[in-house]
Formats: sequence, structure tokens, C-alpha cells
Amino acid sequence: MKLQRIILVILIIGLTACSKKNDEIIINGKVTGDIPDKIEYTIPVNGTWFYGAKNSVIPDSVGNFKISMKSDVASFITLYIPKKAAAVLLVEPDKNYEVDFKLNSKNEIFKINGKNNEALTLYNLFPLPEFYVLSTSNELLKDSVLSSVSSKINILKEKEISQFKKQFEKQIITKDFYDLAELDRKYYYLALETSIVATRYNSQADSAETQNSQILKIWKKIFNQTPPTESFDIRSPWSFTLMRNYINFNQRNPNTLDLHEIENTLENDSHSYKINEAKKYLKGKALEYYYATYILSNSFNNKDNSKELIALYEKFKKEYPNSGYSNHLTALIKPIIDFHQKIEESTNNEQVKFIENYEDIDRFDELIKTQKGKKVFVDIWGTWCAPCKKEFQQKDKYSELLKSKNITTLYICEGRNSKEKVWKEMIKYFDLEGQHLLANEKLIADIVDKFGNKGSFAYPRYLLVDENGNVVNSQASYPSKTEQLEKEINENYVW
Repeated sequence: MKLQRIILVILIIGLTACSKKNDEIIINGKVTGDIPDKIEYTIPVNGTWFYGAKNSVIPDSVGNFKISMKSDVASFITLYIPKKAAAVLLVEPDKNYEVDFKLNSKNEIFKINGKNNEALTLYNLFPLPEFYVLSTSNELLKDSVLSSVSSKINILKEKEISQFKKQFEKQIITKDFYDLAELDRKYYYLALETSIVATRYNSQADSAETQNSQILKIWKKIFNQTPPTESFDIRSPWSFTLMRNYINFNQRNPNTLDLHEIENTLENDSHSYKINEAKKYLKGKALEYYYATYILSNSFNNKDNSKELIALYEKFKKEYPNSGYSNHLTALIKPIIDFHQKIEESTNNEQVKFIENYEDIDRFDELIKTQKGKKVFVDIWGTWCAPCKKEFQQKDKYSELLKSKNITTLYICEGRNSKEKVWKEMIKYFDLEGQHLLANEKLIADIVDKFGNKGSFAYPRYLLVDENGNVVNSQASYPSKTEQLEKEINENYVW
């Protein structure tokens, strides 16, 4: 009898092991057209779409590639061909997928094949998750009637969900697929609606409507539908935006804050402060995900190189010693550590100079007068601007050209989103020899008016100015394109 029980237990264990679902996900693909050096893709971390968890694969000589990853739940991933194409897949454990990128096609850049191709193609018609940012071009953001926005959003949401529901009813997609697609569409529209309400709240901060808390009531009604509690499902790429808006709502809710705390909320830009605020309203896996994503979004591309992010990262590792996010954050934090180490080891360069009383310069013409008699290469940049910093990394390539032509470099850093401390740190880190100023609001507005395109302005921007203060080239080449820049210098100046 005892032997029979042992045999029965062994059989049950064996059957359980055999029936256990394989969590491997295989993606086979092909690129036609110009074959890229690599294809990047996100990897699910605890089932979440985490932008920092990226890997890459090199396609073969004819464009074929294969990606293998693991996830024990349905998850979102994104495939990227840098600067050319992106595709989102809702993947499930133990499933294979086929993706074709057609880079030489004007109409169909990529095609998804297989059983779920219709549903996946449909999903890619929606706004794609790209670093947790909602598109500012969404027409609903311009709608002035909030009740109208809610109605329109509900119609759009139900229309999209119903398309997935029909496919589930026809057994084209699984219940896991449908549940995650439905969740994602709900989160996207909740994130969009709460962002619209937040924008309206901020723009009407002194209005009677805000004083009567009408906007806060709408916000509260929205969050009552899906409050980010401990059981909050964080697999949608829009989870972070929704949680951020939830924290934002609670910080402005008169029932949860006194006036002193509201002042701190508006004035304190500390990373630690913001995470401590998040801890008041989020718990469990939702807080862990938000915490990690906050560090990611603020350290990505060395956004502000804040030392505080290093301390926050170390604290995160202590609070979540087994977190799957930590390894991915390490690669993002290391450049910030290196940044501060280099600054500490560097000495002051006398060729780095600051325009006298730069805070009081309100017009571009006024600024250029300070350079009269000099040929000037103007570099307009921002501390947050990744392409700007990429150019600085190659300054040795073009600085000799400018010196050989006796051309002074004038660096104008926009001061709307660039902090003075970070600005000076970056000048020192990149050893930017030349004249510097941090532009105030009026100066930036004047520059955008003079050189922008109907109010839009792309960074970095380069200008050539002659000895008389005339702009002889308002669209000079990136300095790393040294040969082209030298040609423009020779053509635009009188020698």
C-alpha cells in the first residue's frame, strides 16, 4: 500500500511536470531593404513593459533574425529598427511569431504573420508606447469641454475593445490576449483623460472653477474607476503614466494636503521627494514598477545627471533586493556616476567663459553685440537634449576647424527646462571652450521667433554670424559633419 502511494505521487509529479507550460517566446523575422546593424527589442520584466530592459539581435546577410525570450504571462514587447521602424507585439508564453520589416515600402513598413496577426496589426494602429509619453498632437487635448472629452473617450475606448472582443468570441485570440488588450485600452484612455484634466487644472489654477474643485471632482470620478492599488495590473505600457497622474491628483486634492504641503509639491523638485510622495499612494508591485520607471525616465540619456538619482538607485536596490529591474537600471546609472567622477577630477579651463550679466539679456541682437568684431559659431542647446550632448562628445573633431578659422563659439543653453547647476556641470564635463549663457524666457522667445518655424524649434541649432553681427547662415550643419561645416564657413564668410 505504501509502495502504491509512492508510485502514485511520482506519477502525479511527472504528469504535472509534463503539463507545465513552456514560457519561451520565439520571434522569427526578416528585414527587406537596407539591412540594419541591429534590431532592438524590449524584454518583459515581471510581465511589464519596461523601456530600460532592452536587448538587440543582429540580422544575417539576407535580413533574417530570431529572438528568444521568456515570460510566464501575456506581455507587451516592442521591436525597434533605430530611426526607421517600430512594432508592438502582445506576446504569450509558448507561442511563436513572425514579423517582416519592409524598409523599402512606403505603405506597409512591417507585417505581422501568424494566428494573431489581425489582432496585432490592429494594435499597431493605436498610439504606440514610447517611453511612457502621450502624444501632444492628440485632438482631445484641445477640446475645451471636459464633459465632452469624457464622452468621446468612452466611445473610442469601447470601439477599440469591441474589435478585440469579436476576435475573442471567434476564438481568433485567447482569453489571456483579450484580457491584456482590454486592460491596455482602458489604461491608455484613463491616462489620456487624466492627463487632459491635469493640463486643464494647471492652466486654470487661479480660476473660480478650480477654486470650486470642479476639475478635481472629475478627476476623482475617473480614478474611482481604476485606482492604482496593490492589486493594480502593471502590464500595460500606460501604467506608469496613469500612476503618475494618480499621484498628481492626490497631491492637489484638498482632502489629502494642507496648504504647506501644496507649496512643497509645487516648489520641491527633488527626486527623493517625488518618490516619497509616490510611497503615500502606491503599494506592492505597482510601487516597485513606478519607482524603477521613475529612475529610468530621469536617468535615460543622462537627462540631468543628478547625483540624487545615484542615491535613489542605491536605495531602490536595498528596498527591493530581488527586483528584476535593478540590473537594467545599473547600465543607466553608471554613466551618471562616471559623469560626476570626471567633474571632480577635472580642473578649471580658462577658455570656458560666461557672458557678463547674461541673466539680463533679453534679445538675440543684444547678445550678438557682445561678440562684435568676431566671427561666431552659435550652438543653441539644452541640458536635456540627447543630440546636443552627442555633438559635444565629438567636439575634438570640429574644435580644431573653428580655431583654425579664428571663429569663436557661443553656446546658448535654453533656460526653460535646463537648470543652472546642471548647465554648469555639463559645460565642465564636456570642457566646452567658448562663451556661455543660460537664456532667460524672453531671449528664448526671441530666438524661436527669429529662427523657429511657426513657434516650433528643434535642438540643437547652429548659426554662423559674421563680424558685424549678421547671421550669414541660420541653418548651419551639425559640427560633427566637419567637411560640410567647413564648406559653409568658406562660402558664408568674407575672407
